Amino acid sequence: MELKKIEHITLHLIVFGTIAIIGVLARQTVLHYGWDEFSSYLILVVCSIVLGAIYLNLQMVFRQLLSPTIERCFMRFECYRNKAVVVEALVEHSKLAESSIISESIISEPEIEIEIKSDTTEKVSNPSCSELNEDVTELPKEEATPSTTNNTSIEESNQPSEYEIFRANAMAEKERASQEKLDKVLSYTKNNLVLYLSETDLNRLCGYITEYYLSDSLPKVEQIKVDAQLKTIDIMHFGWNIGKAFGKPRLQTATFIKRVFAHTFRDSEISTIERKMSHTESECRIKLDKKISLAES
Repeated sequence: MELKKIEHITLHLIVFGTIAIIGVLARQTVLHYGWDEFSSYLILVVCSIVLGAIYLNLQMVFRQLLSPTIERCFMRFECYRNKAVVVEALVEHSKLAESSIISESIISEPEIEIEIKSDTTEKVSNPSCSELNEDVTELPKEEATPSTTNNTSIEESNQPSEYEIFRANAMAEKERASQEKLDKVLSYTKNNLVLYLSETDLNRLCGYITEYYLSDSLPKVEQIKVDAQLKTIDIMHFGWNIGKAFGKPRLQTATFIKRVFAHTFRDSEISTIERKMSHTESECRIKLDKKISLAES
């Protein structure tokens, strides 16, 4: 291996020395023809780079193309073929020998340490085996009751208390009643306004009513235009009925229907709507529900 490295180094030195000589000759040539010093050194550098690149490219071409072709030509001769086989066998044998030596040196040291440790552990563990067995036989008798008590206490702590059970039932009943009230109001809205609103507007109105019921603040709405058959008093009665069913204040309900039915109440103020929501003097299509049957289940 060292001889091959020396041969490669010598070959590279010869080649680069030849390139340097050719570069110097090129510099002397341009100086002879009257070029300046800078140009001559530039020619030296350029020639060296070009020749070096040519050499490297030729070397790559020789390794990839010419070398396999030449090797196949020489393999036809028996003496060369035998020599190549012998060289390959020697190289493989040397690699195997090196790898085996390295593996033996790595494996041998841990084995010694393991044997030493095993001897020491046997000496230490032998006298204490009887003591450990005695301790192990005594422990279950003493610790049996604490483990069972701990398990029972954990199970009892995981179970909900009586207060939590009653609270959960009350919350579920409250949620059920609230949902039932909302469903009744939505059903009332659809039954009374289905003749005066399109399907899209009716669905939007139900969505606004749901938001109005579930939130404390007024929802953001876009005005809904109802049929001309319904008067302002009809929408006022409708607002009063759903407001009483939800338990909302009159002013809040008046503001809500003023925003939703802005076209109908374009000439009415919120204070006027709040004051006249429960009036029954004029004729109307939507009747005022004095009994508040919507709020009752």
